[in-house]
Amino acid sequence: MRNLRILLTVMAIAAVLVAGLVVVRLVRGDSTTAPSSGWSGPTGATSTPRNDVERLAQQYELVERNRPERTEVRRRSDKALVATLTVGARTVVVAGPHRQFAEPSSTPAVIDSTSWVRVAPQAWQPQRSEDEKFAGWLLDQIEDESPPIDVLGATMQYLADAPDGRNRDGVRYIGDAGFGYVHSADERDGADFYDYLEIPWKFSDTGKAKPSKRWDRDLDCSGYVRLIYGYRFGIPLLNGPVSTTVNGLPRTAASMAAYARSVLIAAGRTPSRPPTDLSTLLPGDLVFFALHDDPNLITHSGIYLGKDTDGGMRFVSSRGTVDGPTFGDVRGDGVVDSGYFGDRLRRVIRL
Repeated sequence: MRNLRILLTVMAIAAVLVAGLVVVRLVRGDSTTAPSSGWSGPTGATSTPRNDVERLAQQYELVERNRPERTEVRRRSDKALVATLTVGARTVVVAGPHRQFAEPSSTPAVIDSTSWVRVAPQAWQPQRSEDEKFAGWLLDQIEDESPPIDVLGATMQYLADAPDGRNRDGVRYIGDAGFGYVHSADERDGADFYDYLEIPWKFSDTGKAKPSKRWDRDLDCSGYVRLIYGYRFGIPLLNGPVSTTVNGLPRTAASMAAYARSVLIAAGRTPSRPPTDLSTLLPGDLVFFALHDDPNLITHSGIYLGKDTDGGMRFVSSRGTVDGPTFGDVRGDGVVDSGYFGDRLRRVIRL
């Protein structure tokens, strides 16, 4: 009997040990399905990105669109659109902090905007998403919580009563600008950016040009565009006549519309008609108008700002009606989709 009890005890102990081994094996088996690296198979989280190219691909989805060819950058977590890059263009529209543009002296219109317009170091091509420097630049623009001045913000720094500001060289480069226009056929085109700045400028095509004392602190329409996109944000500037596509901004509105390296966004079916579809316009686009007797002749340029709170598609330009840059409604609503300027809109491009 004693031997039987000993045998039963040994068998019970052996059973417990076997059960314990099974439990340990099951626990260890579960732990191997979630390794410490964080990898959990194709549907799980990805590894820590090694560089900006990988981080861009992991955190954002790049969606290709047509008409015009462009890439939408969307956050993978919530699919929110955070940037739009247009193939062949340097201007990039980034979603940023909310701000409001107003000019109560000339219009009740208000523009609520979350669009921030940047000028990329190179024109966009989809393969640039694999370029470490470009990917880093794009991530900086998307993720900057306190973004510096952009194209749209800079346009506001020349409206009526805008305060003066000087750069490190002592040049007054921001502040209320007047409108400088051609007084006679013997004079060159109106007030360019260097007239406003009151400094000489050396152009790559024509050499050094001196400012006119007659137009100091003044800007004509194309001079204003050149001040913003050229002097402030680095698009190359040319001074002489052009007859072919150039990598930069020519002097006149007509030359910009025809020959600046850019992407065509909208144009009428004929040179004398306005575009019928403005749905693809983005803030920062350049808009061109035929304001004089010839409906085929482009004579005015501006920068598209976006829709105001009433749905009007607002643009800003330097014009004589308020003696300088404005997006107001003095002698014609300052919108491109209706009224005086809408009827005379001829072309829209994206630099």
